[in-house]
Amino acid sequence: MMFRGEAKIGAVVDAVAVGHHAPTVAENLQRNQLTVQSRMACAHGRKPIRTWFSLVLLAHLSFADPQLDLPPLPQVSSTQRNPYGGYGLLSSTPSINSPGNQYDVQNRNFQYSTSRPLASSTAGLYPGSSTPFSRINPDISNNGYPSPDYGNGRNPSSTLRPYDVNRDDRIDVNSDPNFRRNDPNFARTDPNYVGASPYDFGGDGIGNSIEDRYQRVNLQQVRDFLAHADEQASKECTNNVAAQWNFETNVNDATQHAALDAQQRYTLFQRGLWEAAKQVPRGAIRDFGTFRQLRLLSIIGAAALPPDQLDRYNRIINDMLAVYNTAEICAYNEPFKCGLRLQPDLQNIMSHSRDWDELQHVWAEWRRNTGRRIRDLYEQLVDLTNQAARLNNFTDASAYWMFPYESFNMRQEIEEVWEQIKPLYELLHAYVRRRLREAFGPERISRSAPIPAHVLGDMWGQSWSGIVPYTLPYPGKNLVDVTPEMIKQGYTPLTIFQLAEEFFVSMNMSAMPPDFWSLSVLEQPVDRHVHCQPSAWDFCNRHDYRIKMCTHPDMKDLITAHHEMAHVEYFLAYRNQPKVFRDGANPGFHEAIGEAVALSVASPRHLQTLGLVQKSIDDTAHDINYLFTQAMDKLAFLPFALVMDRWRWDVFTGDVRKEQYNCHWWRLREQYQGVKPPVLRSELDFDPGSKYHIPANIPYIR
Repeated sequence: MMFRGEAKIGAVVDAVAVGHHAPTVAENLQRNQLTVQSRMACAHGRKPIRTWFSLVLLAHLSFADPQLDLPPLPQVSSTQRNPYGGYGLLSSTPSINSPGNQYDVQNRNFQYSTSRPLASSTAGLYPGSSTPFSRINPDISNNGYPSPDYGNGRNPSSTLRPYDVNRDDRIDVNSDPNFRRNDPNFARTDPNYVGASPYDFGGDGIGNSIEDRYQRVNLQQVRDFLAHADEQASKECTNNVAAQWNFETNVNDATQHAALDAQQRYTLFQRGLWEAAKQVPRGAIRDFGTFRQLRLLSIIGAAALPPDQLDRYNRIINDMLAVYNTAEICAYNEPFKCGLRLQPDLQNIMSHSRDWDELQHVWAEWRRNTGRRIRDLYEQLVDLTNQAARLNNFTDASAYWMFPYESFNMRQEIEEVWEQIKPLYELLHAYVRRRLREAFGPERISRSAPIPAHVLGDMWGQSWSGIVPYTLPYPGKNLVDVTPEMIKQGYTPLTIFQLAEEFFVSMNMSAMPPDFWSLSVLEQPVDRHVHCQPSAWDFCNRHDYRIKMCTHPDMKDLITAHHEMAHVEYFLAYRNQPKVFRDGANPGFHEAIGEAVALSVASPRHLQTLGLVQKSIDDTAHDINYLFTQAMDKLAFLPFALVMDRWRWDVFTGDVRKEQYNCHWWRLREQYQGVKPPVLRSELDFDPGSKYHIPANIPYIR
């Protein structure tokens, strides 16, 4: 099942070969250097896996063990981040939800629209305590978590410190001065903590030579430490995820502030645990599982920066995202019609307009109002990101980003995988270029040059689905759409997810636990605002898993529901692992599983099995159109995703100087994608910054 769609998509070779013949990209690009525009641009500064690609790549690299869940830092700006697409439609990215393994492509900043309230309790909070899960009586109105216990004399907003497991000191997050000034070093300055840790591996006076430290280590003591840390990490994670869930499913100022506070508290927790784990001399530990847990606990990303630098890091990202999320342009030939935003205005123009000049105007103006304005900030971010990587014992940020894949030569392996995919992509590129020549004329689209990036149906040329209607190999054969049949048969959000559960149970996978059905949000509530981006949530307690999705009875949501439930099935598969291992085998594996399932569910034969396709469509024309549509979305995305991170790896390593940023970007775009800018570019521009993940500093090759 997993590879059915992947194998079928290879038949696009036949679709292209049967339909048209044109020179391949390899032949053309070998004969052609950069266009005149590109050469002029480079003179100014002279001297690259989306979800389906991750499936191919991960089949090659999936021998890694599960990785540590590294949460992002709390970020506050004057604007919210702008979400893109549903989960599985773009690459998955970290968000404020990440600490609980919630799979959600949204990445947003949360703004303070009012003064910050000092609440006496936090909805959905599960205080760090010894209450066994068996004694919890779920309260649906409180998201399945007990209300704080006011009878024990403890502040309901307090939290147990993880690194001092023999004490019951608790931090009042509303009044503790260290917490309120956001000092990640509070554990070292708190007089109640100094010298209290039973896991002080360097403080027994025996000596600090390597030999002495080796002799001092007791494997059982380390395992005890990891067991206590795992228990508390799970509870802290549950607290944090519950607060994020409250905000996502009931968007208001109070839940927003609570979510930010919970994220901040979780970050402080991780830093304290990091400092304790760093004291353990891992070289003396011969047990691989124990060694691996300590290794993963010793990596916390940007949280390792000193407080002032961490604050500067967050402010730079927030400032760049504020520019990105508020960017607007004026309409083509209508100077008084301004305020056009990326979603939905500009994306709609890029996918539906066939006016060459309008597309060129929108393409250039978006980059002028986004990337060009953040270039200086991004240069500062590069330095801070590299500094954080070095504090985590990596040579630079590219090594830190590649670490979770646990490959000694990841860049080489990615290139090898791309070389295997490249022949199919070249055929698709040649066919699409020919059809674009027919649409726009040979004077605009050369038969032997890269394709101008603004006519591919998308702001970034990452998905070519927008131009499918006039590039289909068999225009008279309509694509399969089972939405009318779903409506006719009375499908509801609940029945869609029940059907998805049957799909997984039929493969001998787990049924959804009871909490899933009682606590998930599967359709838009009528009484409150919900962030409707589809996402799957792991509450870190081995029994509570949920999906948040405003489901509609249509084909798109039918596929998405299966995709999201695939994440939950993966949650269930590794739920008995320690917290540090409760994540995908690597950052791309979760998405790969979801996309493999989605490809299988979307196949015409499976839809026919479900009774949603009433007549046989098992003919060559329908098959080729279906495979071509998949290729225009999945296959066309691969080189763009590769360029996104290949460019940043080169920047982080210092192979590309800041005076070459934009020129190197377009050099890679032409090398891998076979596309070029539609207008002259220079080093005054910063075209990578027009894509959200660059200012957000989020890895893309996942």
